[in-house]
Amino acid sequence: MITGIRTITEQFEMAYMVWVQGVGPGSSSYFHPGYSTDGWRSEQWQRVNNKAMFYNESYIDLSGYELEDLTVAPISVLVQDPGIYMSTTSTDVFAMYDIVSMERLSNDDLGSIKTGMTTIQQNAPGMPLGPLDRAQVIYGKFRLFAKNSSITGLSSLMLNARTSRFGSGNATAVSKLWCYRIVVFVETPADGETVTIPASTFVLNVDVVKETELPYMMRLKRSYELATGN
Repeated sequence: MITGIRTITEQFEMAYMVWVQGVGPGSSSYFHPGYSTDGWRSEQWQRVNNKAMFYNESYIDLSGYELEDLTVAPISVLVQDPGIYMSTTSTDVFAMYDIVSMERLSNDDLGSIKTGMTTIQQNAPGMPLGPLDRAQVIYGKFRLFAKNSSITGLSSLMLNARTSRFGSGNATAVSKLWCYRIVVFVETPADGETVTIPASTFVLNVDVVKETELPYMMRLKRSYELATGN
């Protein structure tokens, strides 16, 4: 039997990103993967042009459960990210979003997260005026990191100033759950400044259940609507 309690994981590599400041008309500014001291490069992380942000996108394949007409009900979601967050930027704060979504985020959705993250706006995914419907965001974790001002041996260390969890926790019948790590700067860094994000693992504890026909058909319809944004 494939029903019952299951643990599903998805891993993300670390990020070492460099801000590239465009010069001249028509040029773009963006975060770009940099080379570590041993020559490694975090190619999984992606940029959004002219936005002080970068992200990593992956997905959890639930198609095997979907083929068996099974429902996946989240019990808990954990983000394990042992390591330290660092930034050489002159800007002293950035936000971190960890998200599990029924719908894939478009480039416009990602850009709107930066647009909604200012000193006077706070519109996170799944919140009013933010991208996505709350029901689409199964799990979200927001953290604000602020520049260390007291540990002189690690002047680039970023400390967690605020943590907030959000999302619907809804059961789903989708074929994929989209997982994101999104880093957003409130202010624009200077050319050549760097950010380091530790590797992480998303751990989803779920209950795989066989619903009766009518509830499952209703859930399947609703899951399709949430996954496609319709």
